Amino acid sequence: MERKSIIVFASGSGTTFSAILEYSHRKDSSFNVASLVSDRMKSGAVSIAKNNGVEIIEYNSETPRILKKKKPDMIVLAGFLRIIEPSLLAAFPDRIVNIHPSLLPSFGGKGFYGIKVHRAAIDYGVQYSGFTIHIVNSEVDRGPVIFQYAVPVLAEDSPESLQERIHKYELQYYPAVIQSMLKNNFKIEKNRFLLNLY
Repeated sequence: MERKSIIVFASGSGTTFSAILEYSHRKDSSFNVASLVSDRMKSGAVSIAKNNGVEIIEYNSETPRILKKKKPDMIVLAGFLRIIEPSLLAAFPDRIVNIHPSLLPSFGGKGFYGIKVHRAAIDYGVQYSGFTIHIVNSEVDRGPVIFQYAVPVLAEDSPESLQERIHKYELQYYPAVIQSMLKNNFKIEKNRFLLNLY
């Protein structure tokens, strides 16, 4: 079976990008990582791409035009801190996915990212947090939910310890969910993500 092509967007250390890249090297992977797009050319993600021979594209006003020519099967956000512009959303409808470190719709939206999300969860006193993989649309963190994973919030948790524990599961599940989406047909109906496994 011919592998699908994905392009990853990342701004930070690149741990999530690295997990996706590592998964793509598996014999049973359904995808290849064609390129990395980053708005921070000195980031860890860019270093990982260089070390693995992955094409690097600097994020700017030309990015939508470049990606339209490349025609990836999916765009995967992996710690990308910019809001995706409308022209890119229009070019890849329901084909841009993101991972957010909370059980959306809780602790999502503008201003909620990184350690801020985990601090808000602990300050609120929730018993469970986790992460959400979702389709990206014009509303920040409001796209159709693809997958969620709940993690207990412990009495002794700090924002940092909660973040570390959740992130381990993110690295485990995100590549597998991407794989499943690319191997199977899916559709969006009334803001619900429906995966056809048959």
